[in-house]
Formats: sequence, C-alpha cells, structure tokens
Amino acid sequence: MYVRLHKYHSEKFALCIKTDVIENFLIINMNCTKLSTLVFTKELSGSSIIIRGINANLQGNYAYDSADAFMEINLIEIDFPDNSDGDLEDEILKIAQKISNEFLWKIDLRE
Repeated sequence: MYVRLHKYHSEKFALCIKTDVIENFLIINMNCTKLSTLVFTKELSGSSIIIRGINANLQGNYAYDSADAFMEINLIEIDFPDNSDGDLEDEILKIAQKISNEFLWKIDLRE
C-alpha cells in the first residue's frame, strides 16, 4: 500500500513543485533524511518509510531514468512498510496530510 500526492487526479499531472523546495520542506519541516535524488526516509515507530518525488507525464508514467535532471516534480509517493499496522498507517497519513496542506495537493491512497 502507498500514498500518492498530486495536484489533480491521475489524468492531470500538471502543477509542479521545484525539487529544491520539496527537498527543503522534507528535510527542514518534516525531519526526513535524504537518501538520494528525490528519495527520502523518515523513521516512524521503529519503521523506515520512503518518500519519493517523481516526475510523471500526462498519462501518469514515471520518468525515473532522469531523476538527477528533474527541476520539478508533480507526484510524491510514500510507501507503507510491509509490517505496518493501524497506528503506523495513521502516522504516515499525517505526514501525507502535512505535505498536502503545504502544497495544496490531493492525497490518493492506493493498494
């Protein structure tokens, strides 16, 4: 299961966030640790969650191959660990809500 955050429904990945803006927000405001370009981790209740900034085209296809060259992203995914329970899932959704509130993006819970 994972959470996607985006500006519009999956057909319209239009509004973007500058990569330096999202990186600063995740590091400074959310206390995340940067693992690599647009990939972050956060410790919650003894588990590590992964947060990815992604550039997707209008069909929602990911452009992972050129993440180093991205200047903007239009999709964020947060992975749920395999061992997650209701409390951990609630904490992850709170993180998604903070990001959503900051950038006015929609939360989309996927299985």
